[in-house]
Amino acid sequence: MHVFVTGATGFIGFHTVMALHKAGHSVRLGIRNPEKMRQLYADTDIDISDYAVGEITDAAAIDKALEGVDAVVHTAAMVSMDANQEKLMRATNLIGTKLVVGGAVKKGIESIVYISSVAAIFDPSATVLNEDTPLIEPKTAYAKSKNECELYIRELMSMGAKIAITYPAAVMGPDDPGLSEPNEGTAFFFKLCFVISSTGQQIIDVRELAEVQVKLLEQKKSGGYLVTGHFIPWRELGFLLDKVTGKKLLKIPVPAPVLKVIGHIVDAIAKIKRLPIPITAEAITYATQWVYADDSKVRKELNIEYRPLEDTMADTVLWLAKAGHINSKWAENINPKQPSENTKAAA
Repeated sequence: MHVFVTGATGFIGFHTVMALHKAGHSVRLGIRNPEKMRQLYADTDIDISDYAVGEITDAAAIDKALEGVDAVVHTAAMVSMDANQEKLMRATNLIGTKLVVGGAVKKGIESIVYISSVAAIFDPSATVLNEDTPLIEPKTAYAKSKNECELYIRELMSMGAKIAITYPAAVMGPDDPGLSEPNEGTAFFFKLCFVISSTGQQIIDVRELAEVQVKLLEQKKSGGYLVTGHFIPWRELGFLLDKVTGKKLLKIPVPAPVLKVIGHIVDAIAKIKRLPIPITAEAITYATQWVYADDSKVRKELNIEYRPLEDTMADTVLWLAKAGHINSKWAENINPKQPSENTKAAA
């Protein structure tokens, strides 16, 4: 297949391109900055001669980029837990989804993967989240954005379009060109302290998410697929990082109500100046009220098994140190069992 991948210089997009190449497919890279693309892929064997430059809100650029491809993976989106970015984020993501996914459907492309998020179906009152979880009216900025895109995608599917939707949880792993929020949060643990609170985190390795998306394209799957990986309580994650690094993180228990107050304070300050900490009211909601997201459907249908969470965290810490996001001392005892498939540490 010849596949158009939007957001090809982003975290999920980069790894999706690598997974498509590994599976023998060719790629048209959807990008905004050619120089960033050249730097990112310089030490890989990816053919970057076929690329499309433009914003996902540029109708003419997207229409041209969709010409002559067999499949589409739409990873590009504005992602932020900052409530102050709500208006821009909602407009950008919905327009982009209509142009990329809607445009692909109009051109008769039948292998389409749209990357959503568990945030689109997140319901803190549920006992478990899965593909049958109904959409509810979201209250937070990022969730509203993903929810609106979701409604549009479902409308297309109701009219017969074949689209696979992936719902990742916290996507982590090495080679992250823009330091996405889950990896930024992990770096925060090493820079300041590890915060222990209620519930926990559900982590999917970016490389496994990418491989799932390739299989969904190859099999022309349609419908929703949670790809959420391992759930781990915060306390256990702190001890797992101790085990991975061979060192002890400073761990501080903080009640959920206190964290929520901090999140709202950070949001208020961010209206004037953004603070260099990965804390917002929305992020705290997910961190303290997480509901287990069951992705058994995708694991059974595609016959996949996830690598141990310990390996994902080891590779993540190694890369964070190599890229200069954390002190190198945290990685000095790590002997990676599974080095990154990618040869470049995207800094």
